[in-house]
Amino acid sequence: MEASIVCNETLAYVNVLNGLQRYLNHRDPSLPPRITEFECSMGPSGRGLWATDPPKSISDMIEAIFGAVHVDGGHIPGQNAVAYVMKPILDALVSALASSNIDEMKNKAQNMMHPKQFVHELAGGIIHVKAWKEESFALRKRNCPIWRNTCWGVGEKEGNGSIGLIESFGIDLVGISESSSHVARNRACAIAMEVFAQNNDLIEKLRAISLLLRQKDDIAEDEIENENENKNKNEDGAEVMVE
Repeated sequence: MEASIVCNETLAYVNVLNGLQRYLNHRDPSLPPRITEFECSMGPSGRGLWATDPPKSISDMIEAIFGAVHVDGGHIPGQNAVAYVMKPILDALVSALASSNIDEMKNKAQNMMHPKQFVHELAGGIIHVKAWKEESFALRKRNCPIWRNTCWGVGEKEGNGSIGLIESFGIDLVGISESSSHVARNRACAIAMEVFAQNNDLIEKLRAISLLLRQKDDIAEDEIENENENKNKNEDGAEVMVE
C-alpha cells in the first residue's frame, strides 16, 4: 500500500488540501492553470485521484517540508510531522480497510492499490500498458479501438493527446484517450484492474496460458540449440575427412 500513499497524486492532494500551493514561488506561466485543473479534478465531478496529472512541483513541496522537518528537528519529530500531514489519507485508508475478516481486508487493500502497482505486481507478464502519442498511435495501431470521453473511436492522425494502450501476449486490446501520457497510462491500468476485479479467475487463466507459452518457447529454443550442435558436429566431421 505504500506506493498508493506516497506518490505524486496523493502528495499533491495533501498540498491542495492544506492550501500550500498558494505559497509556491515560481515563474512558470503554465503552472497556475495546471494547479487549477488538478483542484477541479479533486472535486465532486472529478474522475478520481488516478485520473489526474498534478504538477510535480506541488508534490515536491510536501517532500521538501518532510525533509526540512527531519533535518531541523530530527527523526522522531520528522516522523510525527509526516504522520500529522498525512493523517487525512491514513484515516481514509483505515476507514476503508476496516474489517474483522482478514481475507476481506486483503481484498480491500488489493482494490486500493495504485493501478500501475497492480498491473506490475499482479498482472506482470500478462498485461502491459504503454503510453503513445496519439498521432503515432493512429498510424501504427489503426485497428485498435479507443475509448474517448463517452464513446468509442479510433486514433486521430492530427490528435495531440495521448493513448494508454492495454495489450496482452502481443495483442492490442483497447486504448484510452487522455490529454497526458501520465493520465492515459493510469486510466488504462485502472481499467485493467477493474476487469480483473470483476473476473477473479481471469488472472490465473492468463497465467496458465503464459506458462504454456513459455514452455513452448523453451522447447523451441532447445530444439534450435540441438540442431546447431548437430550442425557443428557434422561440419567438424567434414573437415576431418577433408584432411
